[in-house]
Amino acid sequence: MSGRTVGNLILVTLICVVIFWVFMALRPARAGETPVYGLDGKYQGSVFDYGRTQTYTDRNGQFNGSAVNNGNGTTSFFNRNGTFSGSAGSSIDRAFNFNRRVGP
Repeated sequence: MSGRTVGNLILVTLICVVIFWVFMALRPARAGETPVYGLDGKYQGSVFDYGRTQTYTDRNGQFNGSAVNNGNGTTSFFNRNGTFSGSAGSSIDRAFNFNRRVGP
């Protein structure tokens, strides 16, 4: 093999590695389940984290509600029926995050 062929092979390998790392970094995060325990140490339910959205289940695995990070300093909450039940955040939070892009 000539030096030029080896150099090209190394270059192609490096390009493939970079492409692999870029796709791994851009893929959606897997849902992470976090168990929730009460003060008595008994299992109360779970929180499933999907990035900008979290869902909550009770100890029987029944959907109990969700929270959505709006990306502007506020979070919206929805009850088990899927209807809006409230929000958290302030105009100060929104002011400091004005026109800020968060995620896709």
